[in-house]
Amino acid sequence: MTGPLEGIRIVEMATMIAVPASTNLLAQQGADIVKVENTTGGDDLRRYGSQRGGMSGWFANANAGKRSIGLDLSSDEGKDILWRLLAEADVFIQGFRPGGMGRLGFGPDDVLARFPSIVYASLSGFGTSGPYANRPVFDPVIQSLAGWAGNQVVDGAPTLVRGFVADKVAALTASQAVAAALVSRERKGVGQHIELSMFEANLAFNWPDVMMHETVLSEDATHMPNLLGVYRLSPASDGWVSVTAGTDGQWVSLCNALDRPELAVDERFATASGRNANMPAWYEAFDEMVAQFSTGEVLERLVAADVPAVPVLSPSEVASNEQVVARDAVRVVEHPVVGPMRSARPGARFEGDGEASPRPAPRYAEHTDQLLSELGFDASAIEGLRSRGTVV
Repeated sequence: MTGPLEGIRIVEMATMIAVPASTNLLAQQGADIVKVENTTGGDDLRRYGSQRGGMSGWFANANAGKRSIGLDLSSDEGKDILWRLLAEADVFIQGFRPGGMGRLGFGPDDVLARFPSIVYASLSGFGTSGPYANRPVFDPVIQSLAGWAGNQVVDGAPTLVRGFVADKVAALTASQAVAAALVSRERKGVGQHIELSMFEANLAFNWPDVMMHETVLSEDATHMPNLLGVYRLSPASDGWVSVTAGTDGQWVSLCNALDRPELAVDERFATASGRNANMPAWYEAFDEMVAQFSTGEVLERLVAADVPAVPVLSPSEVASNEQVVARDAVRVVEHPVVGPMRSARPGARFEGDGEASPRPAPRYAEHTDQLLSELGFDASAIEGLRSRGTVV
């Protein structure tokens, strides 16, 4: 099986998470990704976090399915090689600050002038205009500005999501946009430039729920408590569970399942509006019900009553969860550098095209000779390029 994007070639120039994660998603769907790295060590993500043999688990997961070439774009020879790579590409995606690729001669106008059918995607922190356009960013910066941190106030203090959520939202947005642009090219016969702002991708992602109170602007609007404020974890007698009684019927089922039928008809809690108006008392009653049972017992009772309920798992417990195992959602794969490593399957499964089997994440500049050979360079020419520092 090769995936729905078999035959699509993408040239990537980027580091860290957002762009590499987006092209990894496309590689999982069958695209051939050429990762162009610098000649001074390549993507910094190779060296962050848990690692073996000089390759981190982060890099190994975010860059599976790619081939790596080390290229000096300050030289005319290096630029010529990139042009040759782009001549064979369907997509060029880069993740540098606005104007950076243009100064090298590879801005969107430059590339589309030569190759009108290419999809050129630019992903930056804040886009090409505005007072923040040239600022550097990392995930916590976007989380702080796009509402993530300010919406999660714990003991009066805003908090960050402990994951690269802003990077990954940008990655999802970028991969979807590239796929849409490829569909448009199929219909119209021409490529286009996609400008994607990491900040704006997170704004759009957060607006329906996190920004609920900032949407309806009429003075006579009724502003109900944000549903997000109801979500919480509950302590059982020996651990934590996540339980959501999202409807009146589920609340009744929960009360009956946990031996407190009187709470189902308590006028303070019988309706969603009543529970919202009496939230502190409702939380107290909710927690008292759950706390009288062990994790296993409360889950058994609530699952039987068709109330949404699961255990709260630590990262070390996720891979062995029964649903994960049943779906083969996390697998152990063998990497030639990292060794055995866990990797999650893609969230989308294509019954018609099947699932691609991406190659392992590449060693730094692992495929330089292979890619140059495909471009027509013989062994002598490749050695000359390497001796002059044009390639690694």
